Amino acid sequence: MMYYDVIDTVLGKIYLLADSKGLRQLTVGSAGFCPDSSWEHDPDAMKPYTNQLTEYLSGKRQKFTIPLAPQGTPFQQKVWHTLTEIPFGETFNYQQIADKLGTSSAAPAIGITRNVNPIPIIIPCHRVLNSNNSLCNYRYGQEVVSQLLALESGQLSLIPTIIK
Repeated sequence: MMYYDVIDTVLGKIYLLADSKGLRQLTVGSAGFCPDSSWEHDPDAMKPYTNQLTEYLSGKRQKFTIPLAPQGTPFQQKVWHTLTEIPFGETFNYQQIADKLGTSSAAPAIGITRNVNPIPIIIPCHRVLNSNNSLCNYRYGQEVVSQLLALESGQLSLIPTIIK
């Protein structure tokens, strides 16, 4: 069974989708989130996910401990796992991620994998910069990535409100 919930933030509505294995998807805004009729809107089942995301967005959490279950290729899984190891408030560029994976020529593939991350924010693709250390295109726009980086540098609190 798949469960979902929605929280309202200054970034927009954030939709979370999970099953018994963990969080499967996080979507900012309704584009790209199409609930299947078999999914259940269950705020109680989603509470561990919404609580940790709310704590992060209010500046009270730096590391997520919820189970994650993104679907992807073995390479994508390795990249996404490596992104979760980027410390709060720090950024890495594509080449640093490639070097960390031991595949120095994989920087372009890392960029593609970053862009299809199904659980942004929690798998912190916003902490990944271009190889020249500039902000990259971000699925939800430069303003969102800038806000997330500002939050992590202590310059901003996004303080969401859970929609019931």
